[in-house]
Amino acid sequence: MNRKIVTFEPSGLKIDADETTTILDAARRLGLHISSECGGLGTCGKCLVLIEPSLKSSERDHLHISDSDLKKGVRLACQHRAQKDLRIAIKESVRHAKILIDGIVSPTTLDIDEGLENQKGIAIDLGTTTIVAYLLDLETGIQIGHVAVLNPQIMYGEDVMSRITYAIVEDGGAEILKDVVLRRIEELIMELISSAELSLQNLSRLVIVGNPAMHHLLLGLDTKSLGKAPYELVIKNALNKTGEELGFVNAKMVSAYFPPNVAGFVGGDTAAFILSQRLDTTDKIVLGIDIGTNGEIVLSMKGDLICCSAAAGSAFEGATIKHGMRGQAGAIEHLSILDSAEAPQISVIDNTAPKGLCGSGIVDIVAELKASGVITSNGKMLESSRVIDFEGKKAYTITKPGESNSEQLLLFTQNDVRQVQLAKGAILAGASILLKSTGIDVSDIDMLLLAGAFGNYINPKNALAIGLLPPVGLEKVYPVGNAAGEGAKRMLLSLKERALIESVVEQVEYLELAQYDDFAGIFSRATVLEGKMPI
Repeated sequence: MNRKIVTFEPSGLKIDADETTTILDAARRLGLHISSECGGLGTCGKCLVLIEPSLKSSERDHLHISDSDLKKGVRLACQHRAQKDLRIAIKESVRHAKILIDGIVSPTTLDIDEGLENQKGIAIDLGTTTIVAYLLDLETGIQIGHVAVLNPQIMYGEDVMSRITYAIVEDGGAEILKDVVLRRIEELIMELISSAELSLQNLSRLVIVGNPAMHHLLLGLDTKSLGKAPYELVIKNALNKTGEELGFVNAKMVSAYFPPNVAGFVGGDTAAFILSQRLDTTDKIVLGIDIGTNGEIVLSMKGDLICCSAAAGSAFEGATIKHGMRGQAGAIEHLSILDSAEAPQISVIDNTAPKGLCGSGIVDIVAELKASGVITSNGKMLESSRVIDFEGKKAYTITKPGESNSEQLLLFTQNDVRQVQLAKGAILAGASILLKSTGIDVSDIDMLLLAGAFGNYINPKNALAIGLLPPVGLEKVYPVGNAAGEGAKRMLLSLKERALIESVVEQVEYLELAQYDDFAGIFSRATVLEGKMPI
Protein backbone atom coordinates (compact mmCIF):
# COMPACT_ATOMS: atom_id res chain seq x y z
CA MET A 1 0.00 0.00 0.00
CA ASN A 2 1.29 3.45 -0.93
CA ARG A 3 2.36 5.25 2.26
CA LYS A 4 2.64 9.00 2.72
CA ILE A 5 4.30 11.36 5.20
CA VAL A 6 1.95 13.55 7.26
CA THR A 7 3.64 16.39 9.16
CA PHE A 8 1.81 18.23 11.92
CA GLU A 9 2.48 21.85 12.82
CA PRO A 10 3.48 23.59 14.99
CA SER A 11 5.06 20.51 16.65
CA GLY A 12 6.87 19.32 13.53
CA LEU A 13 5.89 15.71 14.37
CA LYS A 14 5.65 13.34 11.40
CA ILE A 15 3.92 10.02 10.80
CA ASP A 16 4.06 7.45 8.03
CA ALA A 17 0.42 6.80 7.03
CA ASP A 18 -1.47 4.90 4.37
CA GLU A 19 -4.47 5.99 2.32
CA THR A 20 -6.93 4.50 4.82
CA THR A 21 -5.66 6.68 7.71
CA THR A 22 -7.64 9.81 8.49
CA ILE A 23 -5.82 12.97 9.52
CA LEU A 24 -7.55 12.71 12.89
CA ASP A 25 -6.30 9.15 13.43
CA ALA A 26 -2.78 10.10 12.38
CA ALA A 27 -2.75 12.90 14.95
CA ARG A 28 -4.03 10.58 17.65
CA ARG A 29 -1.29 8.07 16.94
CA LEU A 30 1.24 10.82 17.63
CA GLY A 31 -0.51 11.83 20.83
CA LEU A 32 -1.63 15.18 19.39
CA HIS A 33 -4.96 16.55 20.52
CA ILE A 34 -7.54 17.60 17.95
CA SER A 35 -10.96 18.34 19.39
CA SER A 36 -13.54 15.81 18.14
CA GLU A 37 -16.63 15.64 20.30
CA CYS A 38 -18.42 13.27 17.93
CA GLY A 39 -15.53 10.81 17.87
CA GLY A 40 -14.68 11.40 14.23
CA LEU A 41 -18.14 10.95 12.71
CA GLY A 42 -18.10 14.36 11.04
CA THR A 43 -21.11 15.68 12.93
CA CYS A 44 -19.63 18.09 15.49
CA GLY A 45 -17.41 20.12 13.15
CA LYS A 46 -14.77 20.62 15.86
CA CYS A 47 -11.76 18.92 14.28
CA LEU A 48 -10.73 21.86 12.12
CA VAL A 49 -7.24 21.78 10.62
CA LEU A 50 -5.45 23.63 7.84
CA ILE A 51 -4.16 21.23 5.16
CA GLU A 52 -1.33 21.95 2.73
CA PRO A 53 -1.56 21.14 -0.11
CA SER A 54 -5.31 21.61 0.02
CA LEU A 55 -7.60 18.62 -0.48
CA LYS A 56 -10.97 18.54 -2.22
CA SER A 57 -13.64 19.54 0.26
CA SER A 58 -16.28 17.04 1.37
CA GLU A 59 -20.01 17.52 1.95
CA ARG A 60 -19.45 17.60 5.71
CA ASP A 61 -16.71 20.22 5.27
CA HIS A 62 -19.30 22.47 3.62
CA LEU A 63 -21.73 21.89 6.48
CA HIS A 64 -19.31 23.13 9.15
CA ILE A 65 -16.77 25.42 7.45
CA SER A 66 -17.27 28.87 5.90
CA ASP A 67 -16.50 29.39 2.22
CA SER A 68 -13.63 31.75 3.06
CA ASP A 69 -11.98 29.15 5.32
CA LEU A 70 -12.56 26.40 2.77
CA LYS A 71 -10.62 28.48 0.25
CA LYS A 72 -7.76 28.75 2.74
CA GLY A 73 -7.55 24.95 3.00
CA VAL A 74 -9.40 24.43 6.29
CA ARG A 75 -10.91 20.94 6.49
CA LEU A 76 -12.34 18.46 9.00
CA ALA A 77 -9.55 16.13 10.11
CA CYS A 78 -11.91 13.17 10.39
CA GLN A 79 -13.07 13.47 6.78
CA HIS A 80 -9.74 13.34 4.94
CA ARG A 81 -7.04 10.76 4.45
CA ALA A 82 -3.36 10.71 3.60
CA GLN A 83 -3.72 10.43 -0.15
CA LYS A 84 -0.38 12.27 -0.59
CA ASP A 85 2.31 13.87 1.56
CA LEU A 86 0.56 16.50 3.70
CA ARG A 87 1.36 19.26 6.16
CA ILE A 88 -1.32 19.82 8.79
CA ALA A 89 -1.62 22.88 11.04
CA ILE A 90 -3.54 22.31 14.24
CA LYS A 91 -4.30 24.63 17.12
CA GLU A 92 -1.67 23.79 19.69
CA SER A 93 -0.96 26.14 22.56
CA VAL A 94 2.37 27.92 22.04
CA ARG A 95 2.96 27.81 25.76
CA HIS A 96 4.13 24.25 25.11
CA ALA A 97 6.83 25.52 22.75
CA LYS A 98 10.25 26.20 24.21
CA ILE A 99 11.08 29.55 22.62
CA LEU A 100 14.19 31.47 23.60
CA ILE A 101 13.36 34.95 24.88
CA ASP A 102 16.34 36.43 26.71
CA GLY A 103 19.78 37.33 25.49
CA ILE A 104 23.08 38.66 26.77
CA VAL A 105 24.42 42.03 25.68
CA SER A 106 27.84 43.61 25.75
CA PRO A 107 28.15 45.91 28.80
CA THR A 108 28.31 49.13 26.81
CA THR A 109 26.57 52.45 27.30
CA LEU A 110 23.25 52.98 25.56
CA ASP A 111 22.08 56.54 25.00
CA ILE A 112 18.29 56.40 25.01
CA ASP A 113 16.57 59.01 22.84
CA GLU A 114 15.04 61.94 24.71
CA GLY A 115 11.59 63.46 24.31
CA LEU A 116 9.70 60.16 24.25
CA GLU A 117 7.62 60.57 27.39
CA ASN A 118 4.68 58.16 27.66
CA GLN A 119 5.69 56.49 24.38
CA LYS A 120 6.16 52.77 23.91
CA GLY A 121 7.88 50.65 21.30
CA ILE A 122 8.04 47.01 20.23
CA ALA A 123 11.17 45.18 19.07
CA ILE A 124 10.54 42.04 17.01
CA ASP A 125 12.91 39.20 16.19
CA LEU A 126 11.31 37.65 13.11
CA GLY A 127 12.93 34.24 12.87
CA THR A 128 12.39 31.47 10.38
CA THR A 129 10.89 29.29 13.11
CA THR A 130 9.80 31.71 15.84
CA ILE A 131 8.70 35.30 16.36
CA VAL A 132 9.58 37.06 19.61
CA ALA A 133 8.21 40.54 20.38
CA TYR A 134 9.31 42.80 23.24
CA LEU A 135 7.33 45.81 24.55
CA LEU A 136 9.55 48.58 25.94
CA ASP A 137 9.01 51.96 27.57
CA LEU A 138 10.86 54.36 25.26
CA GLU A 139 11.38 56.91 28.01
CA THR A 140 13.06 54.60 30.52
CA GLY A 141 14.21 51.67 28.36
CA ILE A 142 12.45 49.26 30.70
CA GLN A 143 10.94 46.14 29.15
CA ILE A 144 7.24 45.92 30.01
CA GLY A 145 6.36 42.61 28.44
CA HIS A 146 7.09 40.06 25.76
CA VAL A 147 5.34 37.39 23.74
CA ALA A 148 6.67 34.54 21.62
CA VAL A 149 5.03 32.35 18.97
CA LEU A 150 5.96 30.04 16.15
CA ASN A 151 6.23 31.68 12.74
CA PRO A 152 3.02 30.73 10.89
CA GLN A 153 4.95 30.54 7.61
CA ILE A 154 6.19 27.14 8.82
CA MET A 155 2.99 25.75 7.31
CA TYR A 156 4.36 26.56 3.87
CA GLY A 157 7.93 25.38 4.36
CA GLU A 158 10.30 24.37 7.16
CA ASP A 159 13.26 26.39 5.97
CA VAL A 160 14.16 29.52 4.06
CA MET A 161 14.61 27.92 0.65
CA SER A 162 11.33 26.01 0.78
CA ARG A 163 9.48 29.24 1.51
CA ILE A 164 11.26 31.06 -1.28
CA THR A 165 10.28 28.22 -3.59
CA TYR A 166 6.67 28.44 -2.41
CA ALA A 167 6.65 32.19 -3.02
CA ILE A 168 7.98 31.75 -6.55
CA VAL A 169 6.15 28.61 -7.71
CA GLU A 170 2.73 28.82 -6.08
CA ASP A 171 0.12 31.15 -7.51
CA GLY A 172 -0.17 33.98 -5.01
CA GLY A 173 2.38 32.25 -2.77
CA ALA A 174 4.37 35.38 -1.97
CA GLU A 175 1.24 37.26 -0.94
CA ILE A 176 0.11 34.36 1.25
CA LEU A 177 3.46 34.26 3.07
CA LYS A 178 3.43 38.02 3.54
CA ASP A 179 -0.14 38.14 4.78
CA VAL A 180 0.11 35.27 7.24
CA VAL A 181 3.16 36.70 9.03
CA LEU A 182 1.92 40.30 8.85
CA ARG A 183 -1.33 39.31 10.51
CA ARG A 184 0.51 37.38 13.21
CA ILE A 185 2.81 40.32 13.96
CA GLU A 186 -0.13 42.67 14.32
CA GLU A 187 -1.82 40.17 16.61
CA LEU A 188 1.30 40.20 18.80
CA ILE A 189 1.31 43.99 18.82
CA MET A 190 -2.31 44.13 19.91
CA GLU A 191 -1.74 41.44 22.54
CA LEU A 192 1.19 43.33 24.08
CA ILE A 193 -0.65 46.64 24.06
CA SER A 194 -3.76 45.10 25.58
CA SER A 195 -1.93 43.16 28.29
CA ALA A 196 -0.14 46.35 29.37
CA GLU A 197 -3.49 48.22 29.40
CA LEU A 198 -2.25 50.72 26.83
CA SER A 199 -3.75 52.12 23.66
CA LEU A 200 -2.26 52.23 20.17
CA GLN A 201 -1.75 55.96 20.66
CA ASN A 202 1.04 55.07 23.09
CA LEU A 203 2.85 53.00 20.46
CA SER A 204 5.18 55.04 18.27
CA ARG A 205 8.07 52.77 17.28
CA LEU A 206 8.58 49.28 15.88
CA VAL A 207 11.85 47.55 14.98
CA ILE A 208 11.84 44.28 13.03
CA VAL A 209 14.97 42.19 12.50
CA GLY A 210 15.17 39.02 10.45
CA ASN A 211 17.18 37.20 7.83
CA PRO A 212 16.91 38.46 4.22
CA ALA A 213 14.21 35.94 3.26
CA MET A 214 11.98 36.88 6.22
CA HIS A 215 12.70 40.56 5.51
CA HIS A 216 11.86 40.31 1.81
CA LEU A 217 8.74 38.20 2.30
CA LEU A 218 7.31 40.54 4.94
CA LEU A 219 7.93 43.58 2.76
CA GLY A 220 6.48 41.90 -0.32
CA LEU A 221 9.80 42.02 -2.18
CA ASP A 222 10.68 39.66 -5.00
CA THR A 223 12.62 36.68 -3.60
CA LYS A 224 13.70 35.16 -6.91
CA SER A 225 17.23 36.57 -6.59
CA LEU A 226 17.56 34.94 -3.15
CA GLY A 227 16.63 31.56 -4.56
CA LYS A 228 19.73 31.09 -6.70
CA ALA A 229 23.40 32.05 -6.70
CA PRO A 230 24.78 34.67 -6.17
CA TYR A 231 21.80 35.25 -3.78
CA GLU A 232 21.44 38.95 -4.35
CA LEU A 233 19.36 41.24 -2.14
CA VAL A 234 16.60 43.39 -3.60
CA ILE A 235 17.12 45.91 -0.79
CA LYS A 236 20.19 46.11 1.42
CA ASN A 237 19.79 49.51 3.04
CA ALA A 238 17.83 50.25 6.20
CA LEU A 239 14.15 51.09 5.74
CA ASN A 240 11.52 53.11 7.57
CA LYS A 241 7.87 52.25 6.96
CA THR A 242 4.60 53.28 8.54
CA GLY A 243 2.27 50.59 9.80
CA GLU A 244 -0.15 51.54 7.06
CA GLU A 245 2.51 51.05 4.39
CA LEU A 246 3.26 47.61 5.80
CA GLY A 247 -0.41 46.67 5.68
CA PHE A 248 -1.44 46.76 9.33
CA VAL A 249 -5.15 47.12 9.92
CA ASN A 250 -4.95 48.72 13.36
CA ALA A 251 -1.38 49.86 14.03
CA LYS A 252 -1.30 52.13 11.00
CA MET A 253 0.50 55.05 12.62
CA VAL A 254 3.47 53.20 14.10
CA SER A 255 6.89 53.94 12.59
CA ALA A 256 8.65 50.67 11.70
CA TYR A 257 12.42 50.42 11.26
CA PHE A 258 14.20 47.62 9.41
CA PRO A 259 18.00 47.57 9.87
CA PRO A 260 20.22 46.97 6.84
CA ASN A 261 20.88 43.52 5.45
CA VAL A 262 24.53 42.57 5.16
CA ALA A 263 24.63 40.39 2.02
CA GLY A 264 23.31 37.14 0.63
CA PHE A 265 21.55 35.32 3.46
CA VAL A 266 23.08 37.47 6.19
CA GLY A 267 20.44 39.98 7.25
CA GLY A 268 19.26 42.45 9.83
CA ASP A 269 19.18 39.78 12.53
CA THR A 270 22.93 39.31 12.13
CA ALA A 271 23.38 43.08 12.22
CA ALA A 272 21.46 43.06 15.51
CA PHE A 273 23.70 40.24 16.78
CA ILE A 274 26.79 42.29 15.94
CA LEU A 275 25.31 45.33 17.68
CA SER A 276 24.25 43.51 20.84
CA GLN A 277 27.72 42.01 21.30
CA ARG A 278 29.57 45.08 19.95
CA LEU A 279 31.69 42.88 17.74
CA ASP A 280 32.81 46.04 15.98
CA THR A 281 34.67 47.34 19.04
CA THR A 282 36.03 44.20 20.72
CA ASP A 283 39.77 43.91 21.29
CA LYS A 284 39.58 40.12 20.95
CA ILE A 285 39.33 37.52 18.21
CA VAL A 286 35.66 36.52 18.40
CA LEU A 287 33.76 33.98 16.31
CA GLY A 288 29.98 34.33 16.48
CA ILE A 289 27.68 31.58 15.19
CA ASP A 290 23.89 31.60 14.98
CA ILE A 291 22.93 28.03 14.13
CA GLY A 292 19.56 27.63 12.45
CA THR A 293 18.19 26.35 9.16
CA ASN A 294 20.58 28.92 7.77
CA GLY A 295 23.68 29.42 9.90
CA GLU A 296 25.15 32.91 10.05
CA ILE A 297 28.81 33.10 11.04
CA VAL A 298 30.65 36.31 11.93
CA LEU A 299 34.37 36.64 12.65
CA SER A 300 35.56 39.76 14.46
CA MET A 301 39.30 40.36 14.28
CA LYS A 302 39.51 42.98 17.00
CA GLY A 303 36.68 44.91 15.37
CA ASP A 304 37.27 44.05 11.72
CA LEU A 305 34.30 41.99 10.58
CA ILE A 306 33.88 39.25 7.99
CA CYS A 307 30.88 36.96 7.69
CA CYS A 308 29.34 34.14 5.72
CA SER A 309 26.16 32.09 5.54
CA ALA A 310 26.09 28.30 5.82
CA ALA A 311 23.11 26.30 4.54
CA ALA A 312 22.74 23.92 7.47
CA GLY A 313 19.23 22.85 6.47
CA SER A 314 16.54 21.90 8.94
CA ALA A 315 18.04 18.77 10.55
CA PHE A 316 18.59 20.57 13.85
CA GLU A 317 14.95 21.70 13.73
CA GLY A 318 14.04 18.02 13.50
CA ALA A 319 12.49 18.31 10.04
CA THR A 320 14.69 15.75 8.26
CA ILE A 321 15.07 13.45 11.28
CA LYS A 322 12.70 10.47 11.45
CA HIS A 323 11.57 11.18 15.00
CA GLY A 324 12.70 14.79 15.04
CA MET A 325 10.58 17.66 16.32
CA ARG A 326 10.87 21.20 17.58
CA GLY A 327 11.59 22.12 21.17
CA GLN A 328 8.09 21.53 22.52
CA ALA A 329 6.38 19.39 25.14
CA GLY A 330 7.43 15.79 24.58
CA ALA A 331 10.73 16.60 22.90
CA ILE A 332 13.84 14.85 24.22
CA GLU A 333 16.17 17.79 24.84
CA HIS A 334 19.07 15.93 26.45
CA LEU A 335 20.25 12.34 26.27
CA SER A 336 23.13 10.30 27.67
CA ILE A 337 24.21 6.68 27.16
CA LEU A 338 25.82 5.11 30.22
CA ASP A 339 25.67 1.56 28.87
CA SER A 340 25.21 0.87 25.15
CA ALA A 341 23.16 -2.21 26.01
CA GLU A 342 20.74 -0.26 28.18
CA ALA A 343 18.12 2.38 27.40
CA PRO A 344 19.62 5.89 27.32
CA GLN A 345 18.85 8.39 30.03
CA ILE A 346 16.65 11.15 28.64
CA SER A 347 15.35 14.56 29.67
CA VAL A 348 11.99 15.54 28.14
CA ILE A 349 10.51 19.03 27.88
CA ASP A 350 7.58 19.38 30.31
CA ASN A 351 8.38 15.91 31.72
CA THR A 352 5.80 14.27 29.48
CA ALA A 353 6.00 11.05 27.47
CA PRO A 354 8.77 11.37 24.86
CA LYS A 355 7.55 11.96 21.31
CA GLY A 356 10.77 12.77 19.49
CA LEU A 357 14.12 14.57 19.51
CA CYS A 358 14.63 18.32 19.31
CA GLY A 359 17.91 19.93 18.20
CA SER A 360 19.83 19.71 21.46
CA GLY A 361 18.80 16.07 21.86
CA ILE A 362 19.92 15.34 18.30
CA VAL A 363 23.42 16.68 19.02
CA ASP A 364 23.53 14.66 22.24
CA ILE A 365 22.52 11.37 20.65
CA VAL A 366 25.11 11.63 17.88
CA ALA A 367 27.86 12.48 20.37
CA GLU A 368 26.78 9.71 22.75
CA LEU A 369 26.47 7.08 20.01
CA LYS A 370 29.94 7.96 18.79
CA ALA A 371 31.41 7.87 22.31
CA SER A 372 29.72 4.49 22.87
CA GLY A 373 31.14 3.02 19.68
CA VAL A 374 27.73 2.61 18.04
CA ILE A 375 28.63 4.94 15.18
CA THR A 376 32.05 5.63 13.65
CA SER A 377 33.65 8.98 12.88
CA ASN A 378 32.44 8.54 9.31
CA GLY A 379 28.87 8.15 10.56
CA LYS A 380 28.44 4.43 9.95
CA MET A 381 26.12 2.74 12.43
CA LEU A 382 27.44 -0.57 13.75
CA GLU A 383 25.84 -3.65 15.26
CA SER A 384 24.68 -3.20 18.86
CA SER A 385 22.09 -4.69 21.18
CA ARG A 386 19.86 -1.63 20.71
CA VAL A 387 20.43 -1.33 16.97
CA ILE A 388 17.69 -2.90 14.85
CA ASP A 389 16.99 -3.29 11.15
CA PHE A 390 14.65 -0.59 9.89
CA GLU A 391 13.60 -0.52 6.25
CA GLY A 392 16.79 -2.31 5.26
CA LYS A 393 19.11 -0.07 7.27
CA LYS A 394 20.27 0.14 10.85
CA ALA A 395 18.49 2.23 13.48
CA TYR A 396 19.27 2.83 17.14
CA THR A 397 16.40 2.30 19.58
CA ILE A 398 15.94 5.37 21.78
CA THR A 399 12.86 4.08 23.56
CA LYS A 400 10.50 1.15 23.32
CA PRO A 401 6.89 1.33 24.51
CA GLY A 402 7.06 1.23 28.29
CA GLU A 403 10.65 2.49 28.52
CA SER A 404 11.30 5.95 29.96
CA ASN A 405 7.55 6.65 30.12
CA SER A 406 7.41 6.21 26.35
CA GLU A 407 4.25 5.19 24.54
CA GLN A 408 5.95 4.44 21.23
CA LEU A 409 9.05 3.11 19.52
CA LEU A 410 11.45 5.99 18.91
CA LEU A 411 14.39 5.43 16.57
CA PHE A 412 17.48 7.26 15.41
CA THR A 413 18.31 5.94 11.97
CA GLN A 414 21.37 5.68 9.79
CA ASN A 415 19.83 8.34 7.56
CA ASP A 416 19.38 10.60 10.59
CA VAL A 417 23.11 10.37 11.27
CA ARG A 418 23.81 11.39 7.68
CA GLN A 419 21.45 14.36 7.95
CA VAL A 420 23.29 15.58 11.05
CA GLN A 421 26.62 15.15 9.28
CA LEU A 422 25.45 17.35 6.41
CA ALA A 423 24.10 20.03 8.75
CA LYS A 424 27.10 20.17 11.04
CA GLY A 425 29.44 19.94 8.05
CA ALA A 426 27.97 23.11 6.58
CA ILE A 427 28.54 25.05 9.82
CA LEU A 428 32.07 23.79 10.39
CA ALA A 429 33.04 24.32 6.75
CA GLY A 430 31.79 27.91 6.87
CA ALA A 431 33.66 28.71 10.07
CA SER A 432 36.81 27.02 8.79
CA ILE A 433 36.79 28.94 5.52
CA LEU A 434 36.33 32.25 7.35
CA LEU A 435 39.33 31.52 9.52
CA LYS A 436 41.45 30.26 6.62
CA SER A 437 40.64 33.26 4.43
CA THR A 438 41.77 35.68 7.13
CA GLY A 439 44.83 33.78 8.28
CA ILE A 440 43.37 33.22 11.74
CA ASP A 441 44.20 29.91 13.41
CA VAL A 442 41.53 28.25 15.52
CA SER A 443 43.89 28.52 18.49
CA ASP A 444 43.79 32.33 18.10
CA ILE A 445 40.07 32.48 18.92
CA ASP A 446 39.45 34.14 22.29
CA MET A 447 35.68 33.64 22.39
CA LEU A 448 33.14 31.57 20.47
CA LEU A 449 29.67 33.06 20.86
CA LEU A 450 26.62 30.89 20.22
CA ALA A 451 23.50 32.89 19.39
CA GLY A 452 19.91 31.75 19.02
CA ALA A 453 17.83 29.02 20.61
CA PHE A 454 19.78 26.06 19.28
CA GLY A 455 23.10 27.50 20.40
CA ASN A 456 21.65 28.29 23.79
CA TYR A 457 20.26 24.83 24.54
CA ILE A 458 22.88 22.48 23.08
CA ASN A 459 25.57 20.87 25.22
CA PRO A 460 28.74 22.66 24.00
CA LYS A 461 30.91 19.69 24.97
CA ASN A 462 28.93 17.39 22.68
CA ALA A 463 28.82 19.99 19.91
CA LEU A 464 32.62 20.17 20.04
CA ALA A 465 32.94 16.37 20.18
CA ILE A 466 31.12 15.83 16.88
CA GLY A 467 32.78 18.77 15.15
CA LEU A 468 29.72 20.98 14.93
CA LEU A 469 31.90 23.81 16.26
CA PRO A 470 35.55 24.60 15.56
CA PRO A 471 37.78 22.83 18.13
CA VAL A 472 38.29 25.58 20.70
CA GLY A 473 38.57 25.05 24.43
CA LEU A 474 35.23 24.50 26.13
CA GLU A 475 35.93 27.49 28.38
CA LYS A 476 35.88 29.76 25.31
CA VAL A 477 32.30 28.86 24.32
CA TYR A 478 29.64 31.35 25.49
CA PRO A 479 25.90 31.03 24.73
CA VAL A 480 24.50 34.57 24.33
CA GLY A 481 20.81 33.69 23.88
CA ASN A 482 18.56 35.77 21.67
CA ALA A 483 21.23 38.26 20.67
CA ALA A 484 19.21 39.43 17.66
CA GLY A 485 16.33 40.40 19.93
CA GLU A 486 18.70 42.29 22.22
CA GLY A 487 20.13 44.19 19.27
CA ALA A 488 16.63 45.03 18.08
CA LYS A 489 15.87 46.55 21.49
CA ARG A 490 18.92 48.82 21.24
CA MET A 491 17.77 50.06 17.84
CA LEU A 492 14.29 50.62 19.23
CA LEU A 493 15.53 52.86 22.02
CA SER A 494 18.20 54.86 20.22
CA LEU A 495 18.54 56.49 16.82
CA LYS A 496 22.30 56.63 17.48
CA GLU A 497 22.33 52.83 17.61
CA ARG A 498 20.57 52.71 14.23
CA ALA A 499 23.12 55.04 12.70
CA LEU A 500 25.92 53.03 14.27
CA ILE A 501 24.80 49.66 12.89
CA GLU A 502 24.18 51.17 9.45
CA SER A 503 27.77 52.40 9.47
CA VAL A 504 29.13 49.10 10.77
CA VAL A 505 27.29 47.01 8.16
CA GLU A 506 28.90 49.07 5.42
CA GLN A 507 32.29 47.84 6.66
CA VAL A 508 31.41 44.15 7.01
CA GLU A 509 33.08 41.90 4.43
CA TYR A 510 30.95 39.06 3.06
CA LEU A 511 32.43 35.78 1.86
CA GLU A 512 30.44 33.59 -0.54
CA LEU A 513 31.33 30.05 0.49
CA ALA A 514 30.33 28.36 -2.76
CA GLN A 515 32.92 30.42 -4.64
CA TYR A 516 35.77 29.41 -2.34
CA ASP A 517 38.39 27.06 -3.82
CA ASP A 518 37.79 23.41 -2.89
CA PHE A 519 34.58 24.21 -1.02
CA ALA A 520 33.19 20.79 -1.90
CA GLY A 521 36.26 19.05 -0.50
CA ILE A 522 36.26 21.13 2.67
CA PHE A 523 32.56 20.47 3.21
CA SER A 524 33.06 16.73 2.69
CA ARG A 525 35.85 16.61 5.27
CA ALA A 526 33.77 18.72 7.66
CA THR A 527 31.08 16.03 7.79
CA VAL A 528 33.39 13.70 9.73
CA LEU A 529 32.23 13.37 13.34
CA GLU A 530 35.42 14.55 14.94
CA GLY A 531 36.54 17.73 16.67
CA LYS A 532 39.09 18.81 14.10
CA MET A 533 39.36 21.38 11.35
CA PRO A 534 38.72 20.24 7.76
CA ILE A 535 41.44 22.57 6.41
